[in-house]
Order: sequence, then C-alpha cells, then structure tokens
Amino acid sequence: MKAWGIRPVGWWLVISAALGVSTLSWASRLLPGVVGGAVVAVGATVGAVLTQRGHYLVEEVVRQNIDIRNRLLVDDRGRLPRVADVEDLIEIGVHPAASMAGSARSCSAADRVPRFVRRDRSDDIEEALRTHRFVLVVGESTAGKSRAAFEAVKAVLPDAVFVVPDPVEPESVRTAVAAVRQSHQCVVWLDDIERYLGTGGLTLRLLRELTSLDGVVIVATIRAHERARFRDERSSGTSEGGDGAHGWGAGLRVLAKAHEIRLERRWGEGEVARAQEWGRQDERIAQAVDCAGRYGIAEFLAAGPQLFAAWQDAWAPEGKHVRGAALVAAAVEARRAGWHRPLPMALLQELHEEHLAARGGPALRPESWEAALNWATTPSFATSSLLLPHPATEEHYYVFDYLADAVDTAPEFTPILDGTWGRMIEAADPELCEDLGWAALSWAEPTIARGAFQRAWELGVRTAVVGLARVSADALQFEEACRLLRTALDCAPADTDPDVLFALRSSLAWWSGASGNSGEALALATELYEEAVRRYGEDHPETLEMALIRARWTGRSDHPEEALALALTAGERSVRALGASHPTTLSCRFEVAAWTMLSGRLADAGHLWLELVDDAQGLLGPYDGLTRDARWNHAYILWRTGEEEAALDALSEVIEARSLAYGDDHPMTFAVRLQHAGQSGAAGQTAEALDLLALLVQDTDRALGPRDTLTLAARHQQALWTAHSGQNTEAVAAFRTLLADCEATLGRDHALTRDTRARLDRPDAEIWFYDAPSW
Repeated sequence: MKAWGIRPVGWWLVISAALGVSTLSWASRLLPGVVGGAVVAVGATVGAVLTQRGHYLVEEVVRQNIDIRNRLLVDDRGRLPRVADVEDLIEIGVHPAASMAGSARSCSAADRVPRFVRRDRSDDIEEALRTHRFVLVVGESTAGKSRAAFEAVKAVLPDAVFVVPDPVEPESVRTAVAAVRQSHQCVVWLDDIERYLGTGGLTLRLLRELTSLDGVVIVATIRAHERARFRDERSSGTSEGGDGAHGWGAGLRVLAKAHEIRLERRWGEGEVARAQEWGRQDERIAQAVDCAGRYGIAEFLAAGPQLFAAWQDAWAPEGKHVRGAALVAAAVEARRAGWHRPLPMALLQELHEEHLAARGGPALRPESWEAALNWATTPSFATSSLLLPHPATEEHYYVFDYLADAVDTAPEFTPILDGTWGRMIEAADPELCEDLGWAALSWAEPTIARGAFQRAWELGVRTAVVGLARVSADALQFEEACRLLRTALDCAPADTDPDVLFALRSSLAWWSGASGNSGEALALATELYEEAVRRYGEDHPETLEMALIRARWTGRSDHPEEALALALTAGERSVRALGASHPTTLSCRFEVAAWTMLSGRLADAGHLWLELVDDAQGLLGPYDGLTRDARWNHAYILWRTGEEEAALDALSEVIEARSLAYGDDHPMTFAVRLQHAGQSGAAGQTAEALDLLALLVQDTDRALGPRDTLTLAARHQQALWTAHSGQNTEAVAAFRTLLADCEATLGRDHALTRDTRARLDRPDAEIWFYDAPSW
C-alpha cells in the first residue's frame, strides 16, 4: 500500500541549500578575501531562494495531505487504500443486508454484505474497465450497481489506489486530482455521481484533467431516475427546448463522456441460478431467491420493499411513528425534488410539518421529534435505516434512496407539496440552488425554476442564466432568452472559465436561431464547432453536439441538403465514438430524419422517424424530449401521406407526453393542442375541432391571458372552423373582433393579423391556420 506522506522534494531543497552554503563558506577560505566574500554572498542568496522554495513545497505537500485525510477515504493510518484492501463495502455505497446472526450490532461490515453473485453484465463492466477511462453503471436503486461495479474493479485493478472523494463536498474531487498525481495507477470511485456534479464539483475540465493522467480510471454509479432527469431537463437533443446539451448542464456534459452500462433490478435466469448455488451457504440469498419472481435479488437483500412498507405502515396512529413517517416523507420529497446532498436537520424539521399536517396533524397524536428521529435512523431488518446520518457532518441525513424510486414508480402520482420548493431554495447554497431550478423544470414548475435560477445567478453562479433562458424559451419568449444570454456574456469577467463561456455561447446559438435569426445562429454555431474541434477533437460529445446545432441552422438557412450531409457525418462519428444507443447518436438520427423530410423525401423520412420513435422509446422512455419530438414529426409525415387518423392519434400521444413534461397549462402543451385542433378541422372533423378549441381558448385565456399569441391563434381557428361549418355571419363577427386584438398585440404585419384581415371578405377561403413555434 502506498504511503501518502510528505514528498521529500521540499526537504531536499532545504537540506541542499544548507549544505551548499556551508560548503561555499569553507571553500571561500581558500580564495582571496574579496572573491571569497562575493562567493559566500552569492551562495547565501541562492541558498535563501532554495530554502524559501523548499519551505513552500513542504507546506504545499502538508496542505495536500491534510486535504487528502479530510476529504478522501483513508485507512486507519490515514493512507489511501488499495482496491484489494477495501473491506467495508458499506462505506463505499453498497447497501447492507441482514446479518447472518440477525443482529446488526454484533456483525462485522463484511458479514453485512453477502457473497457476491456474479451478474450477467459483470463481463461487460470488467471489459469496460480495461478499455475505457470513465465507466458509469446505471440502474434503479438496489439493482446492485455499486457491488457489481466494485467487484469488477477488484477483479481487474486489485492493486490500484482507491480514491473516494467525500460526496458531501463536491469540491473534494479537486483533492482527488491532487492525490492521483502521486500514484501510477488509481481508481476514482464516484458512487451516486450526481452528488459530485455541477459547479464546484466534477466539471468537464476536471474530468479531462483526470482522464489525461496515465493509469487513472473513473468508476461511477447513478440511479436510472437521476440519469433520466439529467437527460430530460438539461437536454432535449436537437428537438424541443434543446439548450441543455448545447448550452449548460455541467453534469450532462460529464455524463456524456462516460461509457454507460445498464444493470437491471430484476435478475435474469442465469443470475438467479447462480444465486441459488450461493443460497445453500447463505440463507439470506436463499430467501431472496424465493422472492425473485417479485423483487430483484439485491433489492430484497437490501430490504428495500420491507423498509418501504415499514414507512407506509408508520402512518397508522396506533403505530406511534406518525411524526417519523412525516420526517421520512419530507426527506424523500426533498430527494425527489433535486436535493442530492445530506439534508440538514433544521430543514427536515421545517419540511416534515407540512406532511404531518396533510395527514391530520395533532389528531394523529404524533410522537416527539426526538422519538421520530430515533425511529427513522435506527436500522430495521438488520439492514439499513430509513434515514442515514452522515458520518462526517453533524445533524445531516441521507434518505435511503430506494424509497424515492419506489414513490416515483408507484401507480399513483405524488406531487411535491406546496411550500417545499421555497424552503429548499432558501436553504440551498448557490450551486445547489441551480440544481433545484433544473429539478423544478422536470416537475413542470417554471415559476419555481425561474426563482431558483434567479437566486443562483444573483449569488454568482453564472451558468444559472442558461436556466433562466430555458424558462423564457419554454414560454416561447425566445428574444428574452437571447437577451439574458447576451447580457451574461457582456458582463462576464475576463477570468471567466472558458467552459462557462462556451456553454453560454452555445445556448445563445440555439435560442437565437429559435427566435428567427438563423444567420446569426449559424455563424455562432460554426465558430463554436471549430473551437470544439480544436479543444476536444472531432469525436468528442461536445463537438458532436455543436455539429448538430450547425446542421440545424444550416438547414434553417435554406440549405437542407447540406444540413443532411452534416448530420450524416456527425451520426457516423457518434456511432464510432459513443455507440449506437447513446443519446447523442439518437440526436444525430433526429437531424438526419428532419432534413431528409425537409429535403422532400417523405417516404424515407417516415421510415427514419418510425425507427427513431421505437428506439428512443426503448432507450430513453416514452416521455423523453427526443421521443416526444420524434413522434411529433412522425405525425407530420403521417398527415402529409394521407394517414389522417393515425396522425391525429400520434398528436394525442404528444399532447399527453408534453402535459406530463411541462404541465397542462404550459405553452408547449397548448401549441400541440392548437395543431391537433387544426388538423382535426382540416380532416373534415369541424365539430370536433370546435369542441377542442372551445376548451383551448378557455384554458389559454386563463393560463396565458387574452392577448397571448396562442389565445389569439385559438380564437382564429374558432372563427375559421365556424366559417367552414357554414356559419359565415358568426365567423365574420368573430374575425372582426379578433382583428382589432391582433393589430393591437401582434402588429399589422403578423401572419395571424394578415390572414384575419383577409377573411373579413372571405371567411371560408382556403384553409390556413397558425402553427406556433414549438421548440
């Protein structure tokens, strides 16, 4: 095991300086007086410089060693361990199981972790460790991610130094960089990597620094729900809202560099068979095998289902743990809402009161706070506790992450309670506040997200302006999004991190194009693409994302064939560098399908969209932004090729997906509802269209106001389909009232205003209706 003591360089400088001065002093006696004195003077000066430099190096190494002991996992002697010497797997993130003796107090850490049952993907993880510098294992809570990843590391790199930064302090990753420079082979272990991401933690720059060092492999895990949230809200490919990967999202940029391996919670037949063999020696594994039809083996061993049931049962008044249940509910809710760090007890005390009140408050006769905290932090079933005290931070707690996943996947939807967001944003530091903003967007809470981003921006997190721009753009206020980004760039200090500037400029490239300035967007995207090639190389995820933005605005600048060629080239590079199932590769396929369609090859585009819908749904889920937009574009192809009913069905699915992603009253949802109504009328279903529009006008008027463009567009369609149902008099009256509102709000030259004016003479003229921009 390598000792992490003070390196001798500084001391050798001090000693050498002292010896050198002594030697010169002795030698000067052999020289004439003036010459000897000059030699001693020069030697003393050099010695003083060397001594000062030596003391500085000594102090720097001492500081580094203090940081290593305080911020990294060390053994009893204060040294970083080798992989083969790590015995307490619970300490590195593996969930404990019931002890063989049935008592958590009497068993060792090794006894609380059963024998490892090799997983079907263990070979893949081990091979990835041999061929990749950054490996990420993705899966649900208690899928066995941490155990499978560690056992693979132990098999492939047993002699490597094991570097585990403190997840409470994301900046401890910087200490890890200093530590790995002192070893020829290291594994940097980032269990639940979301805790290390973002400003102050693992940024793209630090990742490049780590992976540039010989012998360094980064191994990380992340829950599938967290991985999906990063993808959903910080990226939408090159489809709707696409500023995430193209603008900010330090975490998303880091995750894009990883070689991902998915581990399923439910075990396959081969895995269950291997578990049965071990079950003959370990009754815990045998019991888990008996329940394998309902639960995953690791899930059952970690007592996830049992702990979830104990939490739910605690709500019963006769159980005497209702305050404890409220406390756990508050911690689970905070985790679901984006708080990934240990929760301070003061915040938990605030949050739990609302949960307690929602269930009946004093009528439930809740126990004392001390009793509730003791119950929630006491291990149950000889495994984990519902709340886990952080060992190094007093009065801070983690929630057993299985509970958050169980709530997220429950059939009934559980929203975040009123008041929770405000309390969390107020308690969060600036970087965490930015994370809460992105989380609020994932919960379709744009007002809350704006408040979180605004606070983070005011407290110095420059990348928070990308979130503010996203909120504005989601409301179809593209000019406002661009204004925010330009302001941030104009006032950025000269020493601003180049990665931050790149993020701001790439976000501006996207939203300036969305606002109609395709030429400006293309010029900036081309500049950023060339910069990315110089900085990262042609096959880097950052470069590929910029290639897609360049393709998008090339096409929007009336060069669809050139855009298609650019997208095809980016797709080939993405498959080679990242693999066919990577989100960036799917985004390349999105652009290829889009420019095939807009080049006039509808049949080819239809096949491409359908294949992309199927693949994106399987890989990213039915409600992912890229899946939604691929289905939306496929609906357009269906419409253009005469399959009107199928197109309307596809649009209905897009409406449902957008409602879940953004909320029922969001402009992005209203935009597709407007399109659905228009295509229903164009298909001859005028009565159905009018019914849809009556609800839409009511909803947009309430949510957005009577002068919003979407409200005016819905009123325009109402008058249009009224005319096409034979009621011209009523239609003309509606158009006349609408014209005054359009001129006052949109101006005389807006397309909606011009068509409304023309229909005063011919209300049932050729069908045209307004399609709102929907990025």
